[in-house]
Amino acid sequence: MFSSVTSAALCGIDACIVNVETDVGCGLPTFDMSGYLGSEVKEAKERVRIAIKNSDIELAPQRIVINISPADIRKEGTGFDLPIAVGILVSNGIIKESAIQDTLIIGELSLDGTVNPVNGVLPIVCAAKEAGIKLCIIPKANLTEGSIAQGIQLYGAESLKEVISILSGDSQYGVSANNSSDYNSENIDSICESGEDYLDIKGQYIAKRATLIAAAGMHNIMYIGPPGSGKTMLAKRIPTILPDMTYEEMLKVTKIYSVAGKLDAKKGLITKRPFRSPHHTITSAAMLGGGRIPRPGEITLAGSGVLFLDEMTEFKPDLMESLRQPLEDKKITLVRLNAAFTYPAEFMLAAAINPCKCGYYPDRNRCHCSEYDIRRYIGRISNPMWDRFDMCVKVDEVTYSDIAGEYNVSEQYNERDNYNIDSECNETSEYINADIYKEQDEYSIYTSAYMKSQVEKARSIQQKRFANSKTDYNSRMTMREIKKYCSLDKEAAEVMEAMYKKLSMSARGYGKVLKTARTIADLSGSENIQKEHITEALFYYRK
Repeated sequence: MFSSVTSAALCGIDACIVNVETDVGCGLPTFDMSGYLGSEVKEAKERVRIAIKNSDIELAPQRIVINISPADIRKEGTGFDLPIAVGILVSNGIIKESAIQDTLIIGELSLDGTVNPVNGVLPIVCAAKEAGIKLCIIPKANLTEGSIAQGIQLYGAESLKEVISILSGDSQYGVSANNSSDYNSENIDSICESGEDYLDIKGQYIAKRATLIAAAGMHNIMYIGPPGSGKTMLAKRIPTILPDMTYEEMLKVTKIYSVAGKLDAKKGLITKRPFRSPHHTITSAAMLGGGRIPRPGEITLAGSGVLFLDEMTEFKPDLMESLRQPLEDKKITLVRLNAAFTYPAEFMLAAAINPCKCGYYPDRNRCHCSEYDIRRYIGRISNPMWDRFDMCVKVDEVTYSDIAGEYNVSEQYNERDNYNIDSECNETSEYINADIYKEQDEYSIYTSAYMKSQVEKARSIQQKRFANSKTDYNSRMTMREIKKYCSLDKEAAEVMEAMYKKLSMSARGYGKVLKTARTIADLSGSENIQKEHITEALFYYRK
């Protein structure tokens, strides 16, 4: 007798609906499987045979043929155990064929008939919903994850016996409640509450200001400073000032973690923006994604959040260079012999380095590195990779007055205020204007709550600006959009031209400065980019 059970196979971070076709007939007792199967799927026949026997179901010796179609899609993993078992039982008349109509089944079987959890349940349930399937039977351990997808009925099964009962209409195994409605816009703030705050960082007002700008426009930022100056603390708190994720962003991030097998089964929907900080010994496959069956790497797991590379100069040069294309394209395609997998890479890159090997340059009382050693150390990061950073900020050592609580915001801005653009291009002296910050209470300026409110205001301006575009943030503007939204007046254009020549900027670097200036203008509420905005953006450009 022939039967067909609906299931799904993972294709990247999405799922494809497949049919598990079963034919049971007379002949020599054999168990054959086909349909472009991976080794885990081929091993299912032994698990399924023993699981059915240990579920107190006796089957006569028979010839069993399983085909999982379409045959041009690679099937991997152990999630096909349960649909194969159900197909055999339907073909033997133990389960009615009408019971599996409009029903998707997924799960791994133990030898005793227990249904074990599998990866990728969320994208599978979402694919079932899009295909018009009304019911999904999934492992009970994956029920919280599957319930994230709204508008589809779910059953969570712990054993093959329970699956048989569910398909027989036993009401004791009730439909799961969709708990995604708990994550509405009114309570996301409490869910995403974090104990980290920028108020914990003493001093470093220029670095905090740079971080605020970077977060507002999703600009890549580099921190340079001696050990213990707070570079890592600055980077780790970036998620606390980024806007709350929308439901669509939460769903996308949760799908990625589900496929990667990194989703907490008890928590379900991911509501916090990811912060990934891999060690410098990480491999290319772990960073970019890969393996025999390509799985998402760190650049994909950091989607909608922050990827932080601490001690970036210690990473392998070829690994750093491999990040250049994903940073531009916001995606990565992994090609294998039988398929190509495309994963998103929509992250904000933050990195931290020391100014030299010992970390104390230019303090010659402690730094004994030669100029050659310093250039060689910084040169581990290539110029094309430097061009991927919109902003570069110096993080100075924290003074005793900062630690003791004797704050003086005006003094902290002296270096930036005295950054004389025109001293390098022999024009009239102009300084970066920080008066608006000097007039405010330093305790309220750089709390995460205040910085987040400023970021949200700037993001709302960007949303209106790019309402009819695929662009989301200033940092991702195309050259056509830069020309449209980053026009300069005569004074600003003169400064930009002089510094372009003086710093030997690339075309990409020129665009990065204009994008940063656009974000600075948004934070100040200015419709047009003024000279002070360009000047501040140039201050953060690597010299």
